[in-house]
Amino acid sequence: MAGSAPGRETVSVRLSESSERRFMEVARAVDQLMVKTFEDSFAELEPKFKALERGLLRSVAKTQYERQEIRRRIAETLFTEAYGRNCPWPIFGPTLRRIQRLGYSNVERRYHVACLYAQWCRRHPEHDDHQARRMLDEVERSVLRLARGNRLREGLLKALADVRTQTGFQAGATPIR
Repeated sequence: MAGSAPGRETVSVRLSESSERRFMEVARAVDQLMVKTFEDSFAELEPKFKALERGLLRSVAKTQYERQEIRRRIAETLFTEAYGRNCPWPIFGPTLRRIQRLGYSNVERRYHVACLYAQWCRRHPEHDDHQARRMLDEVERSVLRLARGNRLREGLLKALADVRTQTGFQAGATPIR
């Protein structure tokens, strides 16, 4: 939920119809800005997304949960765009730290962040990849907590194995704490 600890997924929340409409409005606004900023540098698009976030928090969000999810959506978008634009650590790092501070909406978002970070580390071998390896191990433990036979569980485990093969970050690379 809104107060979830960093690195933890929120529990499934049943949204009201009005809340679902507001989330669709947020999704449309983010998607529209993505299209408008497609060719912008990260330095150009970041303030536009932060301005969008401020506007959505004022005009759309009605609950603390909605405010937290808007923050997460914008943080995830900026992180993904920093990755896609192959930004250096001084730019990419703060986007990662913000997502970690906000927590993850679900295991899929946690998987997405861990995998992009691991792939970014492979592109930047000068960067210490210990945290990326730890994040992959943590996301794998989260996925393994899903029920056996769950299609999401099986799909994420296969995709995670593929990412580990691509990056060379094999399971169990970091100790459990």
